This record gives sequence, structure tokens and C-alpha cells, in this order.
Amino acid sequence: MRRIYIAITMFLILALYPLTNVYAKDLNTDKLSISITSPSTVKDYPGKEELVKAEVKNNTDKPIKDLLVYITMADIKKNMTVNLEDYSADKPVKVDILGPGETKVIELPIRFVYTSNYYLYTTAVSKEYNQVISSDAIPIEIMGNTKVDKNMVLTISYVEPILLVLVTVFIMLKKKYSKKA
Repeated sequence: MRRIYIAITMFLILALYPLTNVYAKDLNTDKLSISITSPSTVKDYPGKEELVKAEVKNNTDKPIKDLLVYITMADIKKNMTVNLEDYSADKPVKVDILGPGETKVIELPIRFVYTSNYYLYTTAVSKEYNQVISSDAIPIEIMGNTKVDKNMVLTISYVEPILLVLVTVFIMLKKKYSKKA
């Protein structure tokens, strides 16, 4: 008898398993989709200006009004998000209306300031829906300027003080001899 209960339980679990998956999948219908079309990655030095192009698509059969698209960045080394005011990327781009099935490319400027490793992603939100959609992240590596020649730095650090002393002595001697004349 116990074997029958186990067999019936297993049968019911296996029979209902596909229904639960379909139901969960049906709940995850996104009204919007967003992806970054360019760049795919950035590896450069501070001061690099980039234009991030994000493609936003309306997946519904109705127009979506008042859509905001903006950049978000996470600093991987510090485990925190980044304040984008320093990067001149803190203002979202407003799309007044996105028609049914329509796709728009949004250009979002950013200037990378600090050295670190980041993930950059774009986010879209509409006043009509309480759904916030983000794109996949792209890796950003802003490197420090490591192209400094150590010999040049040492030469300058030794020669500069010597030159300053010599120029000072020259000026003092010039003033001393110009007073005697």
C-alpha cells in the first residue's frame, strides 16, 4: 500500500511540474526590453568620453508614454553603485511615446573620470507601468596612467632643484654687480 502512495505522489509531481513552469513563464512577460548596442566594452584611461547607445523596444500592442532611459554603473572593486554626476551622465533621456512594437536607439553620453573596474548598464522605466527593465551589463575598465618613465622622473627630480639654485644664485650675483656699477 505504501508503494502505491509513493507511486501516486511521484506521478502527480511529474504531471504537475510542466504546468508550474508554464505559469511562471507566463508571468514574466516584459512590456519593454532594453539592450546596449555599443560599446560592447571600454578599456581606456580617465577622461575618455563615450556615447552609449541603448536600444529600447515596446513589446506590447499599445503605445508607451513618458519613458525614461538612463545609465547605471556599479564599481566592482568597491562593491557600490556610482554617483553619475561626476561622469556627466546623471540626466535620463525622455522618450515621449514609444509605439507598439517600435524600437528606438537612445544615445547616452558619459565621461569616465575615476580609475576602477565597472559594470555599466542601461535602465528604462515608464510612468504607465511599474516595471523597471535593465539591460545586460558591459565591462568598463578605466586604467591608471602607468606609462610613466621612472628614469625621466628621477632626472627631473634631481635636475629641477639644481637649476632653481643656479638661477637664484645667478639673479643674486646679477643684482650684486648691478648695484656696484
